[in-house]
Amino acid sequence: MQKDLKEQLARCIALMQKDVAEFEAKYQGRFAEQPHVGFGNRKTRCVNEATLPIITCHPSCLEKCAGTCYVINICTKPRPNCRRCEARNTVLRRIDPNAYYEHFYREAERLHLPIRLSDGGDFENAEQVKACIAAARRHPNVHAILYTKRIELLPELVDCPSNLHARYSAWKGDEAGEAEARRLGFDVTHVVWDGTGNCPYQKSLARFLARKNEIARELRAQGLDAKAARRRAERETEKEITVWHCRNCAERSCGCCGTGDIRFNVVGEGDWALRAAEKMVRG
Repeated sequence: MQKDLKEQLARCIALMQKDVAEFEAKYQGRFAEQPHVGFGNRKTRCVNEATLPIITCHPSCLEKCAGTCYVINICTKPRPNCRRCEARNTVLRRIDPNAYYEHFYREAERLHLPIRLSDGGDFENAEQVKACIAAARRHPNVHAILYTKRIELLPELVDCPSNLHARYSAWKGDEAGEAEARRLGFDVTHVVWDGTGNCPYQKSLARFLARKNEIARELRAQGLDAKAARRRAERETEKEITVWHCRNCAERSCGCCGTGDIRFNVVGEGDWALRAAEKMVRG
């Protein structure tokens, strides 16, 4: 890892640890406040649950993807309020994981939306996994998807209910972890942050962001300020490009987000997302 990146991450981690310490002092071990629930946007159409990246992630993430982690780059540094929300969630989940996950499932059920679990961070221990499973069982109509690198916690998820969709998140070169995940019956997603991996959501989101940046540059060249250009580019790109949640959405427009069936990010052969996008353009 480059020296400047290490220094940058060290500062970032120090900020996160400071935030965690402040919330720990505030709550004093009491679940005295509800966690922050992210309501996503028109692209994701789901409830987002996020804890602090790096701090709660698998140790390998620091070396492998911290420099390109979208949670850090998009939320943590330019948006300190997001970092503080994630810190609050991190502390509340540690205090009472059962109350924590129950809150997210209740909100998702109220809104008729699926949940993207661990949008930032990961499980930290088996107690959190069990709490998440228990909440999923209490709310069978709420579908949720999660990605984890905690190979040691996968056995806890083997008998999770059918509305909780767990994926093992594998690095390139993580053949042993991938083999063990598959042996346990889990689908595997390969982490490639720029959308060139086998994760359908990453593939389509990468195309969305590339087009958004292209439009924003054109608008800046026409004299718009950066903030206005980004906002308008977001709206214009949403008219052109769909960020697919699942293979069925892309190929057959299954509408799974509307029904709460969150079969997204199913690993498949070939660039089906690209083919589906081309079909949509043609037709």
